[in-house]
Amino acid sequence: MTSTFSGLRHPARVVVAAFASAVAVGTVLLMLPLSAESGEPTDLVTALFTSTSAVCVTGLVVVDTPGHWSTFGEIVIAGLIQVGGLGIMTLASLLGLLITRRIGLRMRLTAQAETKALELGDVRRVVKGVALVSVSFETVIAAALTVRFLTGYDYAFGTALYHGVFHAISAFNNAGFALYPDSLTRFATDGWICLPIVVAVIAGGLGFPVWIELWRHARHVLRR
Repeated sequence: MTSTFSGLRHPARVVVAAFASAVAVGTVLLMLPLSAESGEPTDLVTALFTSTSAVCVTGLVVVDTPGHWSTFGEIVIAGLIQVGGLGIMTLASLLGLLITRRIGLRMRLTAQAETKALELGDVRRVVKGVALVSVSFETVIAAALTVRFLTGYDYAFGTALYHGVFHAISAFNNAGFALYPDSLTRFATDGWICLPIVVAVIAGGLGFPVWIELWRHARHVLRR
């Protein structure tokens, strides 16, 4: 028993267990009648597949996202995408920073395994940067999309904001989920939609450590 608990403390195993837990919670939520447009419970395989795809940001689906899932279900999917994109242990580390203003050795090792930081000393900087980079990009992209949905497609403000935020989260985390049956094909000729999505995909694909290093380099150049 002791060896089992000791094994679970290994950073890599903690990360795997955390992602598995997120998938499990997402599966349960997506199986609820509230999550389906029809008001009927979703079968286990569909809910599990969708939850896994969202957490692992693969974009694979077995049902039409806007057709099958209710607004609640779509919000659950967006939440799973965000959790998967940031990383369970990154979120835990951020919480630890807010509460204690420090990260213990075990937490830093765990965060290192998730963020792939090269040195232990870089973990605190990476973890803080995760929130800043993610929120900054997603907010800007969501704002741009919201304005376009409002002015170009006459969406109500709430609908425009909802679609803007969902697609900003999905794009930045490279998740591939969309709120339209044809994905975003209908906007293929609309640069005001496509360009923000492209920027979000590239920015998210580069990864947090890359943006932090670019920021450090920019600051160093400006100080010269």
